[in-house]
Amino acid sequence: GRKLNLIPVPGGGGADRVRTRRASEEDGKPPWPGLVDGQRSPFSGTRMGGAKRSGNSSPLGSGGDEVVIFFIHGSMGHMQQFEHQILYCVSKGWTVVAFDAYGCGESPKPYDWDAYSHEEQFADLKAVYSMYKGRRNFLVGHSYGTSMALQLCAAMGGDGCMSGLMLIGPGFGPSHYPSRSVKIFRNPVILLQLLAPLLRRGFVQRALHSETLERKTVEHQRLVERIAAKQGSNAMHICKSFYTQMEWVNPETIQQVEADVIVVVGEGDKMLPPDNAACLADLLRKQRPQRETDLYVLSNSSHQVMQELPIEVNKLLDAFVLRTLKSRKV
Repeated sequence: GRKLNLIPVPGGGGADRVRTRRASEEDGKPPWPGLVDGQRSPFSGTRMGGAKRSGNSSPLGSGGDEVVIFFIHGSMGHMQQFEHQILYCVSKGWTVVAFDAYGCGESPKPYDWDAYSHEEQFADLKAVYSMYKGRRNFLVGHSYGTSMALQLCAAMGGDGCMSGLMLIGPGFGPSHYPSRSVKIFRNPVILLQLLAPLLRRGFVQRALHSETLERKTVEHQRLVERIAAKQGSNAMHICKSFYTQMEWVNPETIQQVEADVIVVVGEGDKMLPPDNAACLADLLRKQRPQRETDLYVLSNSSHQVMQELPIEVNKLLDAFVLRTLKSRKV
C-alpha cells in the first residue's frame, strides 16, 4: 500500500502536545510535522508516514470519535498550511486528521507518472477518510483541496456521517479554476526546471495579499519566506504529472453533496478570485436548497487566507462546526 505522511490527533489531546514551528525556532528542536526523515511525531503515540491505503487497524476512526476534522491541502501544497487551524481544533478537543498527499510535503515522491493521477490521489483520500472517520465528520479543503473535498462528500456522503465542509479559496470545473496557469505544465520537465524560480516567485505574488508581501510584521516576513521555500522544494516531474492529470469537481458532482457548506475566500485572491467562490456558493444554494451554504469574503487576504488571517478563519470554523452539530442530527 502507498504510505502518506499523516498525523491523526485524538480528540482531547490538548494543544500543549502540538509542537509549532515557532516553538521549534525558539528552543532549537525539530518543528512539526515530519520535517526530518523518521522524526518522532509531535503528537504522543503517533509516528509519521503511518497511513497505508491497504489499511492497517487504526486507534482512531471506526465511528468512535464524536467529531473528526479532516484537512485537505491544495495542489502541490502540504498540511502545514493548516497549522493554525490544526492547533485550534486540537485545543477544542476535536479529533484532527491531516496528511501530505502523495508527492507533496514529506510524503514519498517516486518517479512514477501514474502515481500522481487523480484516481490514485482520490483513492488515497477515500482510504484516509474511511480509516479515521468518526460519528460526525467535517472536511476543511483549500484550493484544489476544496474540489477533492466536494468529490469525497459526494462519493461518501451516503455513510450518514458527513456533517459539513469548509471550502477555502475554492474552484470548480469546467471553467472556474486557473486553467491557463495549469497549461504551462504541459512543457517538458527540463524546461519547467529552468522556469522553476519564476514559477515560485509568481506563486508567492499571487497567493499572498499585498500587505503580507510588504512584510511589515515578523509574522508576515516568516509567512512569505516559508511559502517561497516550500514552493521551491516541489519537484517539476511531480508538478507536471499532477497538474496534467488533475480533475476539478463539476456541477453534476456538486449536486450530490449532502452536507452544510461554508465558503471562505480572500478578497485579494488572484489564484481563484472571489467571483469563483461566489459562483460556487450560488450553485450550491441552487442545487441543494435544503442545505445551508454561507459565503465569507475576508479583507486584507489572498489565496492563503487561512495563513494570513488564522484567527478569523478559526472563528468561522468554530462557529460553523458548533452550529452544524446543534442543527444537524447525524
